[in-house]
Amino acid sequence: MPVFTQSSSRLDSLKKEAVADVEQMKDFSAQMVDQVFSYGELGFQEFETSRYLIGTLKKNGFQIKEGISGIPTAWIATWGSGKPVIALGSDIDGIPKASQKPGVAYHDPIIEGAPGHGEGHNSGVPLNITAALAVKKIMEREKLPGTLMLWPGVAEELLGTKAYFIRDGYFKDVDICLFVHVGDNLDVS
Repeated sequence: MPVFTQSSSRLDSLKKEAVADVEQMKDFSAQMVDQVFSYGELGFQEFETSRYLIGTLKKNGFQIKEGISGIPTAWIATWGSGKPVIALGSDIDGIPKASQKPGVAYHDPIIEGAPGHGEGHNSGVPLNITAALAVKKIMEREKLPGTLMLWPGVAEELLGTKAYFIRDGYFKDVDICLFVHVGDNLDVS
């Protein structure tokens, strides 16, 4: 029986399991967030960030399509097949002059004038990966149909490349797209 036709108590149980799995991966999540923070690459220069995130996704069974829309640092990762197609996105670019020592609550650059993650773009895709891995685990065990799709917002501060992804049809079969961005109070919108 497909999960979407099961009782609400079964769905509640699966949701609790996903939340517990995310909690168990908190160290893994923090390591990814910190690693992406360490790169702090400007738009269209997110090469190390993309290499790292793609490597993490490949290790976890995702298929990668790189260089989408003619943008070298743009990619889409997918796992699974069929419907529904659930897309998770978040920005990955840094901003100029935002170099910052980790764990310091005031501006204290590692390298004066260097770029960094002054808007939290280091957190979104790593946390989307964590969420996707928790859902993937349940989908595998329950033999649920569907496709998980992860994608980065590349060069968001320069061009807003999401429009190019739409133009080129990367979202035409997507049933729902969730895009996250950390807020100044550490909430997610």
